[in-house]
Order: sequence, then structure tokens, then C-alpha cells
Amino acid sequence: MTTYSTLSDQELTALLARDDNNAFRTLYDRHAQELYLTAFKKLPVPHLLEDLLQEVFLNLYRKRATLGEITNIRAYLHSALRNRIFNELRNSLIHEQHHQQVIIPEAAESACNYDLQLLEKRFGAALDRLSARSREIFLLSRRDELSYKEIAARLGISVKAVEKHMGKALQVMRSEFKDYSVVAAVCLAVTTHWK
Repeated sequence: MTTYSTLSDQELTALLARDDNNAFRTLYDRHAQELYLTAFKKLPVPHLLEDLLQEVFLNLYRKRATLGEITNIRAYLHSALRNRIFNELRNSLIHEQHHQQVIIPEAAESACNYDLQLLEKRFGAALDRLSARSREIFLLSRRDELSYKEIAARLGISVKAVEKHMGKALQVMRSEFKDYSVVAAVCLAVTTHWK
């Protein structure tokens, strides 16, 4: 019996190309959280990210027969999610432009600054809802870009404890930003520059 978790990404990709659903599930379990967390740093709109992430994996499944051409599935998935986010932001801006009168550049910049300030205020409010430990772990992950393993070592706790606190923190963030405007997210993405 195959133990999928021990297989490399390339082995899983080859199995997925042969319609192995367990290989697909393993790839999803292995990469989805990292993709989400990376994207959340630049676009903290949980419901939108979750939809885009699902689209990325759905597209991966649809293209499973041609996956042999991909040598690094992790890089492929990150690129695919980044492209979907840019497309969503571009489409949202186009949609907004069609439904609004022309705004002079200074007014647009002012509106973007206002949205960014509101976003930062809501982010601060969400941080305040976290326990001290969850807030510390969340900031070490997001602001300082430490891995769960590095956070665990720094705080002298288990990786599982870090995961538990991050899960709680992300739940609070999802709740705080569930209805947040995509246009404000565009302002955030534009001002922080996706890298």
C-alpha cells in the first residue's frame, strides 16, 4: 500500500496525471495552507483567497494529464495563485471603473489611502481580539516571516501549539475581513507591492 505522505511532489504529480485522487488530496494537504498564508500577507481577504485557492487546485486537477511538464509543483501553485489574485484585482478595478464616474488621480489616491487606513484599523481590531500568545505567534509568522518551526523554537513550544494558535488567529482574521471590499484589497496590494 502506498503511503502518500512520504512521496515527493514529483511522484505525487505523476500519480495525479494517472487520475490518482489520493495523490491530489496529498498535494492539496501539503501545499494549500502555505499558499494561503503567503497570499494572506498581501491580500488579507479570507473569503476571496479561499475561493481563488480552490480555483487553483481545481485547475490543477483539470490539467492533471499534462502535469509531467511541471518540474516544481510548489512554484507552479504559488505562481498560479499569484496570477489569479492579480487577475481578480484587475477585474475588480475594471468593474469599479465602469460603475463610477471618472475620478481625478488625487481623489483616487486619497480614496486608496482611506481604504488602507480602514484596513489597518480593522487589522488592529482583529489583533486585539486575539489572546496575547496567539497575537505574538501571528505577528512572528506574518510580520517577521518565521516558519512554524522557527516560532516554536523561539518560544519554547511545540509546532502543534503554534499551529493551534495560528488556526485561532486566522479564524479571527477571516471573521473580521469576511465582508471586506475587494477594492480596498486592491489598494493594499498596490501600496504594498506583491513580491
